[in-house]
Amino acid sequence: MKLFPTLLVLVSLFSPAIRAAKPKPTPSISVEENPTQKLMKFSGNIHQFNSIFPQEKVYLEFDNTAYFQGDVIWFKAFVTHATTLRYAPSKVLYVDLLAPNGEIIRRQKLKVVAGQTDGAFVLWDAGTQQTREKYGVVEYPSGFYEIRAYTQNMLDFSHEAIFSRVLPVYTKPAREGDYNHSKVLSKDENKLLADHRGGNESTNGSDDRISLSFYPEGGSLIAGLPCNVAFKAIGPDGLAQNGAIVFRNRKDTVYTVHDGMGQFTIVPDGNETVYFLSDDGQSQRFSLPQSIRSGYSMTASATSDTLCTVSLRHTADLSAQHIGMAVTCRGDLVDFLEINDCPADTVLNIDCSGWPLGVCRMTFYNDNGRILASRSLFHNNSNFHSPTITLFTDSLTKDPCGKEVLSFQLTDKDGNPIRNRFCLSVRDAADYGTGLSDNLMTNLLLSSDIKGYIHDPAWYLEQNDDEHRTALNLLTLVQGWERYEWQYMTGLEKFTEKHRVEDSLTINGWVLSFFKREPVSDIDVYVGAVPYDDKSKFGSFIYHTDSTGYFGCDMLDFYGKANLKIHLGKKKKNGKTRKPTKIRIRLERADKPEPRTIQKEEMDLSMVKPQQKTSDFSDDMLPEEIRKKMGIVLDDVDIIEKDEIPFLDYNTFTAWNSLEDTEDELDMGDFSPTLWDYLEEKGFSIFEDGNKYYMAFGKGAAYPIHFYLHHDKKIAPHILFRTDPPFIDMVDVKSILIYDEPMYERDWQKLCPLEEEYHRMRGDMDWYHTDDSTALTRSYLIDVHVKEELELMKFKDIRNLSVRKTTFDGYSKPVEFYAPEYPEGPVEGKKDVRRTLYWNPNVITDSEGHARVEFYNNSYSQHYSINGAGITSSGIPYILQQDW
Repeated sequence: MKLFPTLLVLVSLFSPAIRAAKPKPTPSISVEENPTQKLMKFSGNIHQFNSIFPQEKVYLEFDNTAYFQGDVIWFKAFVTHATTLRYAPSKVLYVDLLAPNGEIIRRQKLKVVAGQTDGAFVLWDAGTQQTREKYGVVEYPSGFYEIRAYTQNMLDFSHEAIFSRVLPVYTKPAREGDYNHSKVLSKDENKLLADHRGGNESTNGSDDRISLSFYPEGGSLIAGLPCNVAFKAIGPDGLAQNGAIVFRNRKDTVYTVHDGMGQFTIVPDGNETVYFLSDDGQSQRFSLPQSIRSGYSMTASATSDTLCTVSLRHTADLSAQHIGMAVTCRGDLVDFLEINDCPADTVLNIDCSGWPLGVCRMTFYNDNGRILASRSLFHNNSNFHSPTITLFTDSLTKDPCGKEVLSFQLTDKDGNPIRNRFCLSVRDAADYGTGLSDNLMTNLLLSSDIKGYIHDPAWYLEQNDDEHRTALNLLTLVQGWERYEWQYMTGLEKFTEKHRVEDSLTINGWVLSFFKREPVSDIDVYVGAVPYDDKSKFGSFIYHTDSTGYFGCDMLDFYGKANLKIHLGKKKKNGKTRKPTKIRIRLERADKPEPRTIQKEEMDLSMVKPQQKTSDFSDDMLPEEIRKKMGIVLDDVDIIEKDEIPFLDYNTFTAWNSLEDTEDELDMGDFSPTLWDYLEEKGFSIFEDGNKYYMAFGKGAAYPIHFYLHHDKKIAPHILFRTDPPFIDMVDVKSILIYDEPMYERDWQKLCPLEEEYHRMRGDMDWYHTDDSTALTRSYLIDVHVKEELELMKFKDIRNLSVRKTTFDGYSKPVEFYAPEYPEGPVEGKKDVRRTLYWNPNVITDSEGHARVEFYNNSYSQHYSINGAGITSSGIPYILQQDW
């Protein structure tokens, strides 16, 4: 199969990419004298905007809720159109695994087919060649890891829309299968260098105080008008705090309703103060937001699934205004209302029976498009019915290492069979995860349209009674968020599309001026790519930049990596091509989401379910009679073979893949940093004193630095470098390993074998001083792995940003889940302690809606947690969650 187009077919293959890359028109507003037409035009532009700039959503379903060191995280991704929830147009998904300190440690680029794809992250750190040579392959440390997923299209909008999930990784059990005694280590216990991305900080400036936030319904407190105010209290531990609000000038008390949230009504006079009394008796004083003198206040309540009542009030100076109301759901306009000469106290009874299920945004605005009041609210639509997965468990034995069979039937709301595919996990019922209970349905309908982390989101949708309605109303007030930005959708501000929808693998970027970084037009961009696996299959193209400086092309599918070269040219009047100067190349892949702040609620393990049956088993838990013919025994995941890791006196280290980090800098169109700058960017405090370099961690003492420079097979003489070690350009470096603890010189020998060999060859047998007073001096060891001599770049090439020689990632190679099989029964001496017993990202039902799966139990599980998730081609999600 051909992976790249040849030169003869460039026109047909690249033309769609070039057409797709051109800027799209932004909805505009024609000035109308008629106020009604002006109001309708703003609302009409919302639908037009969504048709031109469709937004997307991503949800990842995981095989488990928590993991242990050395586990594999399996996941299924659903990529949908944000409005319709049908298949998204994007065909490329990016999934990142972030360490507890916020560093991206693994990245996958997945091919999306019919809105779905799947992948896996192995929690083993193969690291760089440098770390493997010293320590082999090690498990990632315990801690809270973030997985995020997004398409390039999603980067054009708020990064709040990107899928993100925090997963706890527990310490490896001291005894095989003894999961109950593992824990999640903190950054201090892991000796991580970077600060953990902690949760909410108290607004009162003290760690032992409560944080109380206020959210006026409609957006602002209006002086002299009754205003509904929602609030949320966060305790000193970063978790929701229940309690009550006591007013300074009122006798009533308002209590929290759910998860630290509550609400009250107040007529502000400009100096509002309240007291919060926590359940433990602590009292704190808080001031409400400053009220404004002119404006609208609103209160909205859904009295039923078909009726929404809105009270709208305004100050006297805004009388006789002609205003409009727009209601959007997932960015699409679902209702419009015109209010002529809006009275000072208006009650609207709105028929909401036609609104879809999900988070809706109600916006009141004037004929200039200015928002007067707005809020999010959740609408329950009784006409919504998701498909049902019926589980048949007649063939479940729960025998140790026994064969299990599960049958399913997928039907619609009328009981008709559905042919579809869904992901399925079967795991031991013991749950070590956090309080997060998000699933495909709650995410697409609620979580993805609400700002920030929601504790136990599934609870809000489990019933449609007064308790859950009230809590859901508070949630949309406290965490309501205009994901679909009004000023762009209505055409008030011009929306600039920077990232096109990727319907295949693409190479995109911009040509910018050297100093001002402004777009440069009329530049010929020459691109050539050669995949690693088959160098005879190459692709190349030429792109002529327009006023935006953009260039881009589509490529045929391939897996793994390819060598990529980009250089620029400009035709002169005589037809000859010259190399342009004072210009730089910026690649689109440089645009990545910034690490977000992890909320402390996301790291709350208090919701962990106790074991229904302990996994701390012994041999007598196995059947008394074991068959003589042994079963087939396979490793849980045969991906990376574990090596024995040597324990050193100074074995706490941090390593980065500097090749990737340097490529990120070059992708931005920047110069490669020096080693000195690179280390400082990583958070090290380094300074020079005389001819020596010193480093300090935090507020600790400063120690000198010993730089160990080497190639793959030999020590690197300093003559290879342009200056002293700290000023080595990072383009010359493969990787860096830095030891977190200072050490004595006598300990360098075992950590610097190549340097010892180098000095031995020179006859300098005393290169480290064991009898000298310096034997008592400690220093930090920085092990710098340098490229081979022939790979070192010339200085003029380093300074030339109009040429890029790099690598390009194709799709990540898929990995298939497999587990042990015991066709002849349990194996003597074999203890199977798997927590995920079965994972299949694509269980496919037949024309009758039936599906059947088989797997083998582990050695101890007596209770299973069975979870499934899927979505129909019409955009209706469905789930299966059952403990058995």
